[in-house]
Amino acid sequence: MSHSPSARAVRNDAFEQSGELRREALAENRRTASERELARVDESRARSVEHLAELREAVARVVGANTRLSISRATNSLDFVYRAIDIHTGEIVNEWPQDVFVELIRGVREDVRTDVDAGLMLDHVA
Repeated sequence: MSHSPSARAVRNDAFEQSGELRREALAENRRTASERELARVDESRARSVEHLAELREAVARVVGANTRLSISRATNSLDFVYRAIDIHTGEIVNEWPQDVFVELIRGVREDVRTDVDAGLMLDHVA
């Protein structure tokens, strides 16, 4: 059973065209997937920036005005000690053990989130 060269050429052309269509569809799927992934990354990055701003504002509210936060290892444990230090005098204004500071931040962060949700602007970010 022999096939004419022209019939073979037609089949080859059809095969090549279907292969090209598959390649184009695959390339379009990759572009679409990449765009969706980039959108997800941008969304995730925006959430991270928002969370960081909330955390900074919470820390600023806990340690107070004209202070900076100092974090150091406690002398008798693996925990950390958090200190609010006056930026002008260097005096320790307040000191918290790790568990207390973390709970303070959690509570204040909820307040910050409520303020943001209510439309209040964050005027100061530490």
